[in-house]
Amino acid sequence: MHKSKRVAVIDKFVPCAEEYSITLPGSKSLSLRALFLAALASEMSIIHGVADCDDTSEMISALEIFGCRVEKDDHRHLVYGTGGRFREGKLKIEMKFSGTSTRFFIALSFLRDGVTEIDGHESLRVRPNKYLIEAIQSLGASVSPSDASGLPVSITGGANAMKSTVKMSGDRSSQFFSALLQIAPLLPNGIKLDVIGELVSKPYVDITIALMKIFGVQVERDETDSQFHVEPQTYKGTTLHIEGDASGGSYFAALATIHGVAVKFSNLGNNSRQGDYQFIKICERLGAEVTSSAETTSIRGPIGGVRELSGEIDMEDMPDVAPTLMAIAPLIPGGVKIRGLTTLRIKECDRLAVSAEHLRKLGVVVKEEYDRIEIQECREPISHIVDLDANNDHRMAMSFAVLASKWGNIRIVDSDSVTKTFTTFWQDLADFGVQTRILAD
Repeated sequence: MHKSKRVAVIDKFVPCAEEYSITLPGSKSLSLRALFLAALASEMSIIHGVADCDDTSEMISALEIFGCRVEKDDHRHLVYGTGGRFREGKLKIEMKFSGTSTRFFIALSFLRDGVTEIDGHESLRVRPNKYLIEAIQSLGASVSPSDASGLPVSITGGANAMKSTVKMSGDRSSQFFSALLQIAPLLPNGIKLDVIGELVSKPYVDITIALMKIFGVQVERDETDSQFHVEPQTYKGTTLHIEGDASGGSYFAALATIHGVAVKFSNLGNNSRQGDYQFIKICERLGAEVTSSAETTSIRGPIGGVRELSGEIDMEDMPDVAPTLMAIAPLIPGGVKIRGLTTLRIKECDRLAVSAEHLRKLGVVVKEEYDRIEIQECREPISHIVDLDANNDHRMAMSFAVLASKWGNIRIVDSDSVTKTFTTFWQDLADFGVQTRILAD
């Protein structure tokens, strides 16, 4: 049966203020890790500013199925830590679209003696987890099917297994490493985790380790990030505040940059550990003026158009904002060359291929390779209306909404996909001054 998808019709942006201010949703990456670690702690934790989105809802639902009590009180979440003691028997969790939560619960299932069945939306089912599944099998987990990569998967844990050394390729997803590091302190001998090859998206592992420290657990790592070691330890309850989501901020930073206006983020500052905060430096290279403090960041776009971006832009450490740059690339003099895009192939959709396809539909000349893309400047976009399907991917919807604000004639199909991480995106876009109408398909 066809499921109706709502459509966002976006008008060209006409500036009506000198500066716009936005409070970003809480960082999804920080929220998911904080909720997860709080559930492993031995006491209650209080977390302020958790992202209000589909991914965190799915994380909380799964934690509750595992036996962790989570309460929402105004703008904070109270998480009553389990100390690593989870509900017994056979459990089944449905992760819908949340890839990060899926990886975390594959690892967490190893801490249970019972069977855990994990499933999700068809787009999540095909996302690869093979390296992580093989890692927990090597530690002593039983997995069905034994050669599983995607979902559904059934895992029988082995928390009492004495093995502790794991080797895993680093070229697929940093989430695999974050998942194992987080459960490591609760294993009898901890974990010694060796990285085979280069570790992609290192900033996300940095975020994981920093949060583990806040919850009282230390991670040892070598200088080249090729080996991590976690001794058995106890997570302690804590109180923390989640900063604004840098990935979500990229859309409004890009809007300010391409339209020559200013935007201020009230809850995202220059002490952020999020790798995607580095998108602000790309805006600076495009001619934007940036001022920041520990808690706020302001971006003022250049008057008269953006500047050139010379050389290739390496986005391996900030993959979630690569679609933002790809979407605005046709507006940049001389076009843009971007590399380090391997992990985009295995997100909610193939973000590299879909972005290239969308740009071609808009009349942009694109050269796409496996891990990079070259996008030419486009001075004469097409003059008729084009529908771009978000493909169940929030970042596709939000990235091309930014380009639509400049060119018009673009309709975003599957506009509701933004609720995965940024529930208020369309309203915030309208508050920014970009008139948007949401229609039924």
